[in-house]
Amino acid sequence: SQYEKRNIALETPVWESDLCIQCGICSLVCPHAAIRIKAYNGAELDKAPRTFKSVEGRAALKGLKFTTQVAVEDCTGCGACVYNCPAKEKKEGKETGRKAINLATQFPLRETERENFKFFLSLKDQGSSKVNRNTVQGSQLVRPLFEFSGACAGCGETPYVKLMTQLFGDHLTVANATGCSSIYGGNLPTTPYCAREDGRGPAWSNSLFEDNAEFGLGMRVAYDKLEGEARELLTSMKDGQLKAQVKLADDILNARQDDWAGIEQQRGRVSDLKKALTAAGGEQAARLGTLAENLIKKSLWILGGDGWAYDIGYGGLDHVLASGRKVRVMVLDTEVYSNTGGQMSKSTPMGAVALFAAGGKPLPKKDLGMISMTYGNIYVAQIAMGANYL
Repeated sequence: SQYEKRNIALETPVWESDLCIQCGICSLVCPHAAIRIKAYNGAELDKAPRTFKSVEGRAALKGLKFTTQVAVEDCTGCGACVYNCPAKEKKEGKETGRKAINLATQFPLRETERENFKFFLSLKDQGSSKVNRNTVQGSQLVRPLFEFSGACAGCGETPYVKLMTQLFGDHLTVANATGCSSIYGGNLPTTPYCAREDGRGPAWSNSLFEDNAEFGLGMRVAYDKLEGEARELLTSMKDGQLKAQVKLADDILNARQDDWAGIEQQRGRVSDLKKALTAAGGEQAARLGTLAENLIKKSLWILGGDGWAYDIGYGGLDHVLASGRKVRVMVLDTEVYSNTGGQMSKSTPMGAVALFAAGGKPLPKKDLGMISMTYGNIYVAQIAMGANYL
């Protein structure tokens, strides 16, 4: 999707660097990853286009340069960034209506901003390692691996999918139910999912509407089986062919991989292991070489809307939740069947008007979270991104 450049927006955001507080909220809420933030070494600005904007980084980003950049050719002009921007200009104690992000006509900006965005992408990220990734600013300093999808302008689902790739993208696997998320997520021949500079990115697949939970469970079982075999082989080989690599083997087997840094360290160890296996040779070494990547943690997510999770796929979802397997489920709960036109689902609140409920839904919303928690070992969290950015 990064090559499509649809140019459908009549208006596009313009960054006012003098007002910006560098919070990252504009980037967080952007449904199409068309507005981004980055902190980088100021020396790189020597080659910057004349109209490229930058300011000094604040707080943890002090000593770096900071830029908020818009991909105007990929923006849909929804205005979510402007609406959510908290930085407002005041004169004589009164708001002027000007914010750190404001909409302007797209066409006059197209040529210059195309070059600015190209240069922005070339800048080497220096900021994401300095700020906690579990914050708004920290997460948005990480390049999204879900960008420029065909979702509707102002889509309320895609910011969550994008954020998932910023938090877990380099080791993310997604089992996607049919629905909005499969349409904008797998609209071939282009795809919004992409890879980092080193080629790592999300693995994504879509099965049917009704069996997505089982589909994801199958992925988890397969990963667990392959990891188990890899660990068995490594354990047996460290007393044989890999005797000189005992410390490396033990480090791999005992690695915690609790955060991004831990996973990157494990990647380095697995890379060293592969080199040792190539040197060792033999059938066992060859087999472990093909399985070694499974020693790196995978973050598996089962993704779908409320039409899948509450209704058509609920039986399978309940079975998977009761299995005890380590899977995560993201329900994009719009309280109607979004992709098919807004029909009532079991997630629709009582009294809400929707297709098939023209007089208001007569029954209350099904409480999927409470039902899930009855198993006693399931953690449930509800997210409303615009409610509280802290």
